[in-house]
Amino acid sequence: MFTTLIALVVALVPGAVLGFALPPGRYRWAVWAAAPATTLGLVTVGMAWLPTLGLPRSALAVLVAELVLAGAAVVVSRLFWRGLSTADEEGGRPSLRARFRPLPSVRPRWVDMAGVAVPSAITIAFGWLMLGRLVAPPGWDAMNHGFLTRRILDTGSVMVTSACTSGVNEVVVSCKFYPLAADISWAQAVQITGGHISTAMAAWSIILGPLALVASVYGAARALGARPVVAACAATAPAFIGPMWVSVINGRINEQTAPAMAGAIALLVALALRGPHPIRLGLLAGLAGAGLVMTHTYDVLFIGVLTIGVVLALRAPFKLRDGATALGTMVVAALLPLLPLLGALLGANGERTSNEPALPNMWDKSFEYWVTHPQRYALFGYPLVPSKDFVFTMSPISVAVVITMACLLVSPFCLIIPRLRWARPWFVAGALFTAIGIWTTSSESTAAATLAGLWYGVRERVRSMIFPVYGILTVVGAVVIGIAIQWLLSRLVAKARGLRESAVPAAVAATVLVLALIGLGAVPSSWKPLRTAMINRAPLGNSYVQTYEWLRENTPPGRTVAYDRHREFMSWAYADYQNPLLFGIPPLPGLSEAGDDYVRRWAAFSWLVGNEGAVPAGCEVRRFGVEYVVVGKRGIPAATKNYKQALLDASDKVRLVQRFGRIKIYQVTDAGRACASDG
Repeated sequence: MFTTLIALVVALVPGAVLGFALPPGRYRWAVWAAAPATTLGLVTVGMAWLPTLGLPRSALAVLVAELVLAGAAVVVSRLFWRGLSTADEEGGRPSLRARFRPLPSVRPRWVDMAGVAVPSAITIAFGWLMLGRLVAPPGWDAMNHGFLTRRILDTGSVMVTSACTSGVNEVVVSCKFYPLAADISWAQAVQITGGHISTAMAAWSIILGPLALVASVYGAARALGARPVVAACAATAPAFIGPMWVSVINGRINEQTAPAMAGAIALLVALALRGPHPIRLGLLAGLAGAGLVMTHTYDVLFIGVLTIGVVLALRAPFKLRDGATALGTMVVAALLPLLPLLGALLGANGERTSNEPALPNMWDKSFEYWVTHPQRYALFGYPLVPSKDFVFTMSPISVAVVITMACLLVSPFCLIIPRLRWARPWFVAGALFTAIGIWTTSSESTAAATLAGLWYGVRERVRSMIFPVYGILTVVGAVVIGIAIQWLLSRLVAKARGLRESAVPAAVAATVLVLALIGLGAVPSSWKPLRTAMINRAPLGNSYVQTYEWLRENTPPGRTVAYDRHREFMSWAYADYQNPLLFGIPPLPGLSEAGDDYVRRWAAFSWLVGNEGAVPAGCEVRRFGVEYVVVGKRGIPAATKNYKQALLDASDKVRLVQRFGRIKIYQVTDAGRACASDG
């Protein structure tokens, strides 16, 4: 619990401190809504510049730098008083002491507090329902991030080349660029508390992501004119409609968090360009953008398009001079934190491989996949399209699909209904990236392949990038239906004419929709399939904890443990229990200097487990210091198994020394370490 609390504190407080650089009121609240993003921006400054300046480069040093920078920004904002207090400006230039006195507070309306608190509680509750009570977060990529975070702690360095390595000993660099901002935040929490990395990661997926989403969507909607109830419904719906939780199945927690911050970042940019604080907000907006780049890089595409829409939709005067000042400030604030990393960032695409389109020249099937397939609109975005597990019957999921499709079908009317102006940026951004998804799924052009390479050609990642759109537009569709009913009644029923300009029907329609989604989503048959998918991709039960603890107590210093990489969840033995393991991050294809390091690691594993055709690799076993081999029965679905239990049991290179439940631990024998070079 303490680790969870500290993980939230280090992810929110540094960015929240920056809010005091703005006057009380809507602008400060906008900065606080973007606190996760601005905190990640401060992390980016620390991870980029501390090593460059020769300063301490640990995760804790980065946290200290964040707080120092945030505090300095507030102090400087008070020294440059202009714009902080209209009353003082009218009365003349205030004294230095007066500038540091507390500014008069501006409390939010109770309806706005409820509009954030209630959706947050609902979304976090369903997050706990999906992801709570597991030994560690699910998914392959979660174990990659666990390894990266533990390397940051072990090496005392936040540099990518220190964290992204092929293993724990005798390592080579596996990648020269990786967005590590979230990993550094997790490392900070663990370094302070001594808790588990998995706990800090789970706090993000269950609590921080939902909080960021609600604050982001609610804040942007209210700023663009949405009524409180409708804005609250729009902030709640993405937890039920769209793939908010699906990315976590594969362990991509940063893939869930980055889109959740989209609305808040877009609002910061819009307020900087069209508000009275172009420099202050421009600096913070640029900082948030840099944080996004170092959290989940390609999400800048979606947020960039959304930002343009929010800027155009915001009802505020635009002054060319202030707008140019804000734009220039944003560019500087975004590039300066990234300057030491630009070389690696711009060269990162060379480390990727090109991917063939999933449905080459099959435009009809691509359109069905992206738009018309009913399964696309299943509750919680699961199961994925296409799946044989989805049966369209009168189940809660199917009822929700019908409701969702009906609402989405009429959502384009937001383009012509004035009171739905707030939804237009989301609609346009969603439509554009759906079109991009269709194009990159079927086109064989170089341009499509290059763009798809940003998300490794995985088309579901585009849907995860825009996941808030689906729930928001579903609420928009419900409001359109409510407005249509209101229009008809006001013309057909004499007593209903008083409703003609009322905002109540729209609020009722949005509320009825969200209550229906909550009710349908709470039915076990709706959420259990996704929960089961999470369980199948995560360690479950005390036997894993016993195994990790036994390895920590019995592995000699300098020795490692071999295992079937992430497949059987043994990677958490290193991430959470600091037990060195054989495998790390596989070197990316573009890194020729990595040589055959990973091939040799696999050769050591194959030799010990007695795989057919395995070449003698006792020298590699010695080189990497392999002491134990650990295997289990449970594995990530569809992940290739790289050994046979019968051959392992028959191998004379290892002997069984311990077992916990269905997990077996083997110790390497002298035969396993036999090396021809000894002779």
